[in-house]
Amino acid sequence: MTCAVLPREFARARWSGYRPGMWLRLVALVCLLALAAGCPKKRHTLVPSLPTTGDAQARDRFVEARARFLRDGGQADEFRAIATEYAGDPIAPFALLFAGVASQQSGDPVAAAASLDRLLATADLEPGLRTRGELYLGLARGMLGEHDRALPLLARAEGAIENDGERGAWIAASAHAHGASATPLAALSWIDRWWPIASPAERAFLRGRLDQLVAGATAEEAAASWRTLEGDGPSVAVLGWRVAADRDASGDADGARAARDRARPVRKAIGLAGGDRDPAPSTARPGVIGAVVPQSAKQARVGDQLARGMQVGARSLGDAAPIIHIEDGEGAAAADAVAALAGHDVVAILGPTDGAAVDAAARRAAELSVPLLSFNPRAEERAAGGTYVFHMMHSAEARARALARRAATLGVKRFAVLRPETGYGTAVGKAFAVEVAAAGGAIVIEIGYPADARSFAAIVKKLDGNWQAVFIPDQADRLELIAPALAAAGMIARPAGTRKATGGRPIVLLSTAEGASDGLVREAARYLEGGLLAPGWFPGALDEAGLEFERLYFEATGKSPTAVDAYAYDAVRLVAGLGGGNRGELARRLAAADVAGVTGVLRFDAAHRRADDGVIYTVEIDDGTVAVKPLP
Repeated sequence: MTCAVLPREFARARWSGYRPGMWLRLVALVCLLALAAGCPKKRHTLVPSLPTTGDAQARDRFVEARARFLRDGGQADEFRAIATEYAGDPIAPFALLFAGVASQQSGDPVAAAASLDRLLATADLEPGLRTRGELYLGLARGMLGEHDRALPLLARAEGAIENDGERGAWIAASAHAHGASATPLAALSWIDRWWPIASPAERAFLRGRLDQLVAGATAEEAAASWRTLEGDGPSVAVLGWRVAADRDASGDADGARAARDRARPVRKAIGLAGGDRDPAPSTARPGVIGAVVPQSAKQARVGDQLARGMQVGARSLGDAAPIIHIEDGEGAAAADAVAALAGHDVVAILGPTDGAAVDAAARRAAELSVPLLSFNPRAEERAAGGTYVFHMMHSAEARARALARRAATLGVKRFAVLRPETGYGTAVGKAFAVEVAAAGGAIVIEIGYPADARSFAAIVKKLDGNWQAVFIPDQADRLELIAPALAAAGMIARPAGTRKATGGRPIVLLSTAEGASDGLVREAARYLEGGLLAPGWFPGALDEAGLEFERLYFEATGKSPTAVDAYAYDAVRLVAGLGGGNRGELARRLAAADVAGVTGVLRFDAAHRRADDGVIYTVEIDDGTVAVKPLP
């Protein structure tokens, strides 16, 4: 590999490094760039000359290995062997440094860190070798995701940087580590330093990363960072627009204008919206709501549910019913749909649903200072959206945590988990287990079953141990099969605190019961007595507000509603109930909301995800009559 190739490869490596599994290429190529002795460009180095004392054979062997490494790469094992066989020799620290560098080149940060740790533990180590070792150990720790350990190493290592390529790697690693730290906005100044040397692909990545970091900050954190941010780097463009939106929402129009005036020329220079104009006005027509609803064949079902739920929500308000403008928008196109709706002076926008569309729509809504309420079912995976972005739906993980907390209040401490061997089952089961531990309980046993399992007699017999309740994160139609199998095996669902059960021992059954409907009650009610279910919303439950929603929905559509319909219904009523003609005021009211809905008491946390537990239902049986009721 020649010097002419290295800078181009290095630029690609720094960009690729931020994709999962590709960060290793960054440090590997940086090592070649930093140490390639064949490069004619003179460089400053802190590394001392090779020792002239010690074992001559050890020195000759190292020189030969170094020449092969600089020519062809590799040699990590040979460098380690030299350091081990000639431990205590003056050449050993040099061999350890090169062993770490060569290991990084080969994509082995564990081995790199091991060699560099040995180097830095050497007594009376030359300062130049120590500082170089800290630089590469910092890069290795970053590769391993050990950002807290990487940051102090990188901070001390600037003096060891020998050329422009290595400085770029150090800046990129520092930006990455700060962004993953407890103070992620500290990465902004590093991103600004990276920007001038970044390739076009890297700059596209950095714009997206800035959006994530800024959206994830609280208003107070954003304001504090804005006060200390210097220069005219891309961070000014993104953070300034966020701070302006926050100031608008707090009624500080002059402060918002000042932030935009500073950010606008930078936004224009880097190609971001708003560089040549102010955002849409914060005022809007009262009673006009926008919606971004997917309409492709792939998402037609959920799109129909959202549209129907919104329409019924509007009709439920009678003469105060809002007008709803609906735009199609999936993926990146959702941002254009948001912009189009904002141009119609809507007071807020509802939707979209899928992750990519929500992320794109959230960024544009924040730019335009228009409240957006998404329907993404995995809100924890979305970046916090700042002042104007809210997430309406309880994720399955959030509902699992709510079940764990409710069971704890009933005195249940020991749990079994019976889950499908799917990504959903793993993630939701883990969320439940973490909350159980936080409440002082324990998971006694966890059993997985194939995603396509239809027979559970043999599976449930594996649930041994002294547990009180079993958590099943799965679809309601699968619960219809599991609940009878549990009963047949002598595990009888009963309310918490039940001492005895005919035919076996009493247990408490907990489930997210996705897609629950009257079919679950019809097919498995007698096996669910006392169970706690959290599907988001349960049609047919004896709940006054929920039954009114069902009545209105059936009158309008001739169908029974789903949980998706219920969240859409709540969203329309929430916005209509809180809204006025000012988007900033609506955003403030949403952040402070405490409004009863059919999916729970609507409240949002600091990241604008649902803070309430939603509705947890239980099954009661009285003289053979089955009733599903929300718990108070």
